[in-house]
Amino acid sequence: MKQHHTLIAALSVFPLAFLIGCSDRGPAEEAGQTVDEVMEEAQERYEDAVDATTEAVDDAAEAAGDAVNEPGPAERTGREIDGAMEEAEEAVEDMRE
Repeated sequence: MKQHHTLIAALSVFPLAFLIGCSDRGPAEEAGQTVDEVMEEAQERYEDAVDATTEAVDDAAEAAGDAVNEPGPAERTGREIDGAMEEAEEAVEDMRE
């Protein structure tokens, strides 16, 4: 009977010891974490580049249109409001990060 209790105690401690032993991250896990971080940074830079390119193309198209047809006061006011809204949205987004 005593051996039975010893066996149960040993088997109960083994999973706990296994989990404690696995708390250290090995070199492969560290490398994987580094790759994940690099990929996240690359994704963010890609999205920023796409946004900047889209904005530049939109600005160029707007400038070309303005060269042909100069905007009136209502159009200029609307553009200023749009710009202010974009700046406010970016400020809110920056605060969330």
